[in-house]
Amino acid sequence: MSLVLVDHLYHHHLDQLEQESQGQLNFILVDFRTKDALIEKHLPEAIAIIGRVDPTENQYQSATKLELIQTLSAGFEEVDQDRARHHGVQVANNNGANAVSVAEHVLMQMLVLYRQLLFHHQSVSEGPWENRKMKNRELGGKTLGLIGLGQIGKTVARYSVSLGMKVQYFDVVRQHETETELGLDYAFPETLLKSSDIVSYHVPITQYTRGIINRKSLSIMKNDAVLINAARGELQNEEDLHLALVEGTISGAGLDVFQQEPIQEDSPLRKLENIVLTPHSAPSRESYPRAVRHAVENVFRLKDKEPLLGLALDHHQRAKDFHQKNPEVDLMLLN
Repeated sequence: MSLVLVDHLYHHHLDQLEQESQGQLNFILVDFRTKDALIEKHLPEAIAIIGRVDPTENQYQSATKLELIQTLSAGFEEVDQDRARHHGVQVANNNGANAVSVAEHVLMQMLVLYRQLLFHHQSVSEGPWENRKMKNRELGGKTLGLIGLGQIGKTVARYSVSLGMKVQYFDVVRQHETETELGLDYAFPETLLKSSDIVSYHVPITQYTRGIINRKSLSIMKNDAVLINAARGELQNEEDLHLALVEGTISGAGLDVFQQEPIQEDSPLRKLENIVLTPHSAPSRESYPRAVRHAVENVFRLKDKEPLLGLALDHHQRAKDFHQKNPEVDLMLLN
């Protein structure tokens, strides 16, 4: 029976992993954050690791049968892909298992901000029954700008188009088929930021994306624009974002991720009225069963020598290639 190590971060999915594999895989729970003796004992026999982990060089050396590191999330930035490749180990993510849920969360944040939902709820629950309907806005007819068009970005685009929004996007890899299918426009970052009513970020962390929500990029946006980040907290400079919201550089923001999680108790973002904050809660209870099924399927594909699904892309190299071809495009828009 093939051995699969499951990192402690995913301990609450162990029962479903075993159920999905129908007893054909042997899962052992380990904790890669510590010097877990079980790792040293079982790693030489493991063909896969399920977890957002980055084995050490010594661990790779002992993992002679290891062929896959599989995450249950969209993110995989903790894994050193170069080192994994060097040892012949493939890296895969959840293959869009949470795309629907995160896209719905993004739309919720748009609507909460556009419809003054938090204020109106408080107006009814605590008084004084003040109605701000003249400040409500409709999504229909507005322009949504997407930074990143992976599976989550595409799902956001699809939903937004169905609501009558005009959608434009930037990605370091242009996607002509999706443009044709959904009627999307392709725009470089500066043009997109200047012309979008709502800007939503859906990119991983690389040296080209860390801190891209900053004073300069915010200053390019419309004064009545809304920013959404349900991707990674490292994308945003929270001091710059706070200043932009206070000074009216943009009208509002919806954040599901933060530079430090949990967000600091004294963070000034928590005191603003033109912001919607959620605790990295965009995934849903339906997301993880799909991710678990995908992970088990990938292990079986590995055993059967079939191509894996959801293989991690080298986002840094893709961005580097784009920058070399388009040196005039400022990807980070930094001062």
